[in-house]
Amino acid sequence: MTLDQFARVLEASPKWVLNTSRAIGADHDYSLERARSFAIARAVHEAVQLPLPQAFSLAREVLAEWTGDERPLSIRMEPSGDVSLTLDVYRLVASVNVRWSTLCESYAPIMRGRPKVKTANPLDAARDWGLDLSLLRDNLRKSPLQRLQQLDNMHAFAHTVRRGT
Repeated sequence: MTLDQFARVLEASPKWVLNTSRAIGADHDYSLERARSFAIARAVHEAVQLPLPQAFSLAREVLAEWTGDERPLSIRMEPSGDVSLTLDVYRLVASVNVRWSTLCESYAPIMRGRPKVKTANPLDAARDWGLDLSLLRDNLRKSPLQRLQQLDNMHAFAHTVRRGT
């Protein structure tokens, strides 16, 4: 996944992704799992103004604890348990998955350099088009001398047919 694709999956700017990666001390690993963590961290950060490094570590804990069910997940924000946050992890993960799927179907990143030429085997293309290649393969198995003799025989036959004898 490229930086641009990663940002589109998160509905964020590439600059936000780079700044967030730098803030949490993460490498530039643009994977779907990382996108899910970023989405949850962003939701926590926007909801309770928790700093991004703490929100990201909380997001990893949430994803490790989440079993995949649709129920919202409650997380204790303080060790005393007085403050808790309820996250709809299923919705957040589903929205990332939907955006990734849409991106895979409709978005093609601009590739650098010349476009790669597809080098298809011409014999396979001819066979796929419906041509019978058995005579061509049989003639290619023959030696050049055998092919010349066959050509002479065909010429003599054509000459005989034209004369009508």
